[in-house]
Amino acid sequence: MSARLSNFTLFANSLLPHEVSYLQAVNQFKDAENIGILELILHNTHNPEQTFPYKLSIDKRKYSNLKIWITEKLKSIDVDAYYSWLLEIDRKIMTDNISPREEDALIRLIKGFDKPPYYFIRLYEIIRNYRFYLLIRFRHHYNRIVDRFLTEYQTLYNDCIEVNRQLHEATIDIVNQYAQNKTESRKWEQWLKDVFYNDKLDGLNRYLAIVRLTLIYFNYKEYDKLDTLYNELDRMMREGQFYSRRILLNYYANRVMLHSKRNELDKASEYGYLSIRQHSGDYLHYVNNLCAVLLRQNQNTKALKLMQDSFPELKNTKSHHNRVGFASFYIRALNKNKRATEAADYAETFLNGYKEQIFEFRWHTFFASYMQSLIAMEKYSRVMQLSKRYKLMDRESEYKLRAVYIPTITWYHAVAEYKELETNLHDLLAQIQNPALPLLSDPHKCRLMADLGRELHAHVPEVFLKDGNINGLLLNG
Repeated sequence: MSARLSNFTLFANSLLPHEVSYLQAVNQFKDAENIGILELILHNTHNPEQTFPYKLSIDKRKYSNLKIWITEKLKSIDVDAYYSWLLEIDRKIMTDNISPREEDALIRLIKGFDKPPYYFIRLYEIIRNYRFYLLIRFRHHYNRIVDRFLTEYQTLYNDCIEVNRQLHEATIDIVNQYAQNKTESRKWEQWLKDVFYNDKLDGLNRYLAIVRLTLIYFNYKEYDKLDTLYNELDRMMREGQFYSRRILLNYYANRVMLHSKRNELDKASEYGYLSIRQHSGDYLHYVNNLCAVLLRQNQNTKALKLMQDSFPELKNTKSHHNRVGFASFYIRALNKNKRATEAADYAETFLNGYKEQIFEFRWHTFFASYMQSLIAMEKYSRVMQLSKRYKLMDRESEYKLRAVYIPTITWYHAVAEYKELETNLHDLLAQIQNPALPLLSDPHKCRLMADLGRELHAHVPEVFLKDGNINGLLLNG
């Protein structure tokens, strides 16, 4: 990288594909060099491992001006930047500190109001606060403008508030089904679709609807419906709708889950790398998801380096869910790199330090990784000790109800018992086959169980075949 263009190159490399697609759609450049730079940015964004350098022969002022143009264009449609501005305006209204220039900007916003923005509910409430500010100061001219706005859009505000309330009800059903499989969420599908496709509603409610539809389609494994939905959302995002870095990274992370469940691992890892292009509040969660994909691709060295590079984020995270998830995938990455002893030591240390958090959040993921280390080291008695001490098999019985259940711990425990002569081959086969049978209709779960079967083949080849299938039961057709 040329030192002369290093800053621009770093800036360009930080851009996301949807951002560049939007910029290409709205630019009105006549200059061939500006057009060429933008096209090169698009290529490099989509091909991070096959990038081309930016031409040194082009006047560096063009790169500088283009960087300013890109920054301003993206900020102008950034809903989170808009929200920050709204909050600042509200703070100044409530503290009697709003300037004439800021009032003028707010009035221009009201006069030019066309369709509800992403944070329409908050905008309406701030304008309502502004009316109080104007009334007490006898500012009748501005107050008439504000009052007309509040009256004209009162019904829309009420509708958006009601949609938001129902979204909360839907979320309870959807999350309970995903976590415990105790409720049905199908009844919300059509209503959520109606919300998403209703361009008269605010953007926040519409985006919240698609996030919940994502969970519903994951619950029912209806990935084709999710394709249709995401194709529409993808188009809208390329046009600059629902845009902020945070939302775009979340969309990429959801794409990781979709392609992973379909075994489209190259696409999943591509979106995974996009989701961690910038650090965000969910960065560690996105790292965990990408690590899982890389391990399934047997890109074990890359997965381990990803986790090691992310340790600073682990130290700063306040989310125990993400912390336990990170530890679990780090242990798994060590295992896959034939460092099981190191993995088991880390797992034991983490268990001693975060026992409560493990059982509150992701105990199944953590103990599956820990047991993987112990099985690799042939410490079968330690697997049984963990199961007994923490009543893992009792917990496993409850965990079976979850939509994400795979019988990993059941299988590890059964293999350990067999190797320690606590059970016979007939009983072992039953303990392996019985929890697998209800999952055979799910191709994604069959692939995961086959992966586990290949791992356990070295320990009990009389049960698990080399291709991951179970003796007497086909997983990997």
